Amino acid sequence: MRTWDELSVTEQVLVRRAVADTSPRGSAQHVTAVLRWAAAPEVPRRRNASAEEQSQRVPELAAATLRLVADGWLTLRRARSTAFVQEDGPEVTGAELEQLVVDTATWVWPSDDRSGGPALSLRATDEGRRRWEARAYDPEAQPTIRHVDLTEDEERVWVCAMEASGWLTGPFGILADLPSGLEGEELRAYVAADLAPLVRLVREGAIEVLHVAEPAAEGTVVPLEDLLDAFGDRELRCDDRDDWGVGFTCILTQSLANALR
Repeated sequence: MRTWDELSVTEQVLVRRAVADTSPRGSAQHVTAVLRWAAAPEVPRRRNASAEEQSQRVPELAAATLRLVADGWLTLRRARSTAFVQEDGPEVTGAELEQLVVDTATWVWPSDDRSGGPALSLRATDEGRRRWEARAYDPEAQPTIRHVDLTEDEERVWVCAMEASGWLTGPFGILADLPSGLEGEELRAYVAADLAPLVRLVREGAIEVLHVAEPAAEGTVVPLEDLLDAFGDRELRCDDRDDWGVGFTCILTQSLANALR
């Protein structure tokens, strides 16, 4: 039986989705985004995976799912409705499981209509959830920052991370839009100063920054070393879009393992 640290990136993403009782659809995009932030050489430096790139991940997702089911981490279940995939449904096993995991419709949202296709959910087993919680909520992990020691700017970031609707960038973000006239080193200097309160909290493991590429998409963690370049990228920030829920947000973490990667 493999430990959490022995799982591949794809397997870890699937377990996290299963812990959250999430639909398998969207997993191809999610895995690609995680690998992109990890600078995987085979992942194009594009903002979102194309439909073809997502389809190419299906064999990898299928094999990872079968391994995780065999190892007792998760199950694939029929959802009782497309709206509430969290509701418990019958487990898919045997030949039906093998058939569904190789179907692109299981993993990729259609570009035009999201109502069709199989209604499925990834569900962590009791043992899988126990293993995940033991890794994510390490009882020996001690906080390195005390709330009473936060500066006023750090307090704003902390409150943003506590709120489910808190955003760092965009029309509802706590950070101002990038000045239109700044480029190059002047822009990097501006972003570095603007991010200083956030960076300290991320470096200490208290907060993680998530990037959400499109409305209703799942956020993926931006590594500390990529924050400066990411927040200086106007396309990634989405400052000029009216959509709520795209750009950069942040969450409180109880340990470095407790991330939606």
